[in-house]
Amino acid sequence: MTTVVVVGNPRAGSRTRRLAETVTGELLARLARPQGDVHVLELAEIVGVSFGPEPAYGATAGPDPFDTVRAAELLIVATPAYKGSYTGLLKVFLDQFGHRELAGVTAVAVAVAAAPAHADAAASALRDVLAELGAHVPAPLAVPEPRLVDAREIAARWADQHADALLHLPPSTLHPSHEGVTAS
Repeated sequence: MTTVVVVGNPRAGSRTRRLAETVTGELLARLARPQGDVHVLELAEIVGVSFGPEPAYGATAGPDPFDTVRAAELLIVATPAYKGSYTGLLKVFLDQFGHRELAGVTAVAVAVAAAPAHADAAASALRDVLAELGAHVPAPLAVPEPRLVDAREIAARWADQHADALLHLPPSTLHPSHEGVTAS
């Protein structure tokens, strides 16, 4: 299973990334999938944003991040909440995908925020955009920042509750074929 983690935090090496990797590990363990083939895309390192006349480039070159996401069977997308939603950096990245371009991808929306209501709002907004892009999004995960000290426990509980939803997906949902696949 090709697993991709997209971290939408503007700071590389963030707690958001650690949470996303913890969720990924717990979920893959329950799905009995190898954990070695996980691709992590830190948007803070690979996406450049410019509001001036000069283009901006990410500091890290590598494989095309859009192709990497399109090839994912399992996609974990994590973000801190910013002004009640996911980050602008993540929005710029996700806006590059066309309508239903992620059909056949199973995605997990993960959000972190100072307050539970903000975490819920960001996770819901992220779930909605991933679904709009065609991904199957079984259940988002919202984590208040004070609970990050319990990240492994939270991730384990979430994976226990939702791994079955991923195990019982139709084969076309876990194996992307972007022609004629519809996500439920």
